[in-house]
Amino acid sequence: MEKLLRIVNGIFSATITIFLGVMVFLVFMNVVLRYGFNSGITESEELARFFFVWVVFLGAIAAHREKGHLGVDLLIGALPAPVQKVMYVIVNIIIVAVLFIIIDGSVKMAIINSNSYSPATGIPMSVLFFAAILAGVCMIIISIIHTIQYVFFNKNLPAWAKGRKEGEE
Repeated sequence: MEKLLRIVNGIFSATITIFLGVMVFLVFMNVVLRYGFNSGITESEELARFFFVWVVFLGAIAAHREKGHLGVDLLIGALPAPVQKVMYVIVNIIIVAVLFIIIDGSVKMAIINSNSYSPATGIPMSVLFFAAILAGVCMIIISIIHTIQYVFFNKNLPAWAKGRKEGEE
């Protein structure tokens, strides 16, 4: 299971890197062409926007897996260890509920925009909403895995968890 997660994380990281590199290249080339040669790549702005949306959502997945999203853990860190686990479950239930709302809204928007295409590239606008759907599904799976690991197996402890050993990941 851990090997599969590492492979998926590597694929997401490589995709983020490629999308970000292409986005920077397109924007840079468009600026050079516009100011240096009074021309430009018509599709570059649209493609950069599409890549940016995907980079943001794929980055959200990577940050969620690494527990890199911002959170206020002052209160939960001061609680006894059994209460921390209960609070962790409650917080992750709220996270999953919000992600379901995001998925539901994204599916509805993808359906609404299924016949809309971007003007310069002709890419379906629903592609933007598939990024949110993918991110929501992946983050729900990650939340469930993290919760099970922490609550039942005392593995993959959050940074604020009581009983955390020095240097433990």
